[in-house]
Amino acid sequence: MNLCWALVLLAAVCQAQEPTAANTAQIFDRIYAKSEPPFNTQPSAFLARAVEGLSPGKALDVAMGQGRNSLFLARKGWVVTGYDISSVGLAQATEAAARQGLILKTELASHESFDFGTNRWDLVVMIFPGTSMEEQFVRKVKASLKPGGHIVVEQFNAPPVEGAIGPANALFRSFQDLRVLRYEDVQEISDWGRMKARIGRIAAVKE
Repeated sequence: MNLCWALVLLAAVCQAQEPTAANTAQIFDRIYAKSEPPFNTQPSAFLARAVEGLSPGKALDVAMGQGRNSLFLARKGWVVTGYDISSVGLAQATEAAARQGLILKTELASHESFDFGTNRWDLVVMIFPGTSMEEQFVRKVKASLKPGGHIVVEQFNAPPVEGAIGPANALFRSFQDLRVLRYEDVQEISDWGRMKARIGRIAAVKE
């Protein structure tokens, strides 16, 4: 499994061992089990802006974790499916949905094993998905969008070390065949890790 550097960073934040294919799920289980998790538990502010005014439909939350963004979308009327490799995160998402009277469909799956389908989703959300935007993966995600469907991505663009900026416009280039509606490449405090880092954000629609 080709892990992006961000997983190594998160492992360090949680004082876990360096991630491998065999222990990545356990690392995220530890993250979600922490009483004070090292991530923002509120929905992504960029996601909230990106979906404002959209008519709710079928949404997929990639690497949904404990469901902060899935729950937000469900409250807005979206029919939400999410997957993650962490059973602890999925259990928290399911319990939170039950408390709030919401319905989420969850699946324990990896990026490789989840069936994205074709022309299936009105919205695909990838907020710190813990994977690099490799061509094969991005192509699979795009194919799963219905015509007129939207995609929203927020991720680390570079390691959070002084002077690191990452490759210019890499995230934009990954989705430039869609109509890009919003694009940001900024240095801010990250939702994941709560540290100053280069953050890339994009919202686009499949025409």
